Amino acid sequence: MNAGRTQVKTKVGLHVCPRCRSGLVQPTRWEQAEPHGSWKLWRRCPDCEWDGASVHGDGEINDYDEQLDFGTRELACELKMLERANMKQAAEIFVAALAADLIGPDDFV
Repeated sequence: MNAGRTQVKTKVGLHVCPRCRSGLVQPTRWEQAEPHGSWKLWRRCPDCEWDGASVHGDGEINDYDEQLDFGTRELACELKMLERANMKQAAEIFVAALAADLIGPDDFV
């Protein structure tokens, strides 16, 4: 027995892959299940191609939904940053081409 050591088992969310531990597990299908307040959920991991189905209560589903919402917001923020960086780069290239007299009126016909 290990005196002084405490084992803490943390519950892993439905967004975490049970095979590769990726946090990108996505729902592919769901339907209400018995008992009332339960959902059968099919999920898939895009990293290792794991897929599985299991039944979960409303609490777990709500937590999963929050994680999916968080991921959506994170992706949208990253997309905006990439769009801004791409537009800045395109503008800089355009300005440099104008300054070097590489663009003329015929380029816009």
